[in-house]
Amino acid sequence: MKAFTIKHNANRYDVLPLNGHAHRYKVNVNGFDVIYEPDMDGYLRPEVAGGYNANMSLLLDLADRIQETELR
Repeated sequence: MKAFTIKHNANRYDVLPLNGHAHRYKVNVNGFDVIYEPDMDGYLRPEVAGGYNANMSLLLDLADRIQETELR
């Protein structure tokens, strides 16, 4: 899969697939890299390292949009 961009409100987020890993993506959110990978149920979930104050609603919405784009 190729890289793509998701527009959320007024912001754009570049989604980069990680080479060698099926269904894993890296997204730069407010200067931090967030890795998305499937959980045990197959839904994409963010892996937030560093414990910064991330908006989980935004991260989960991006996960849903990535998964919708992936299924096309």
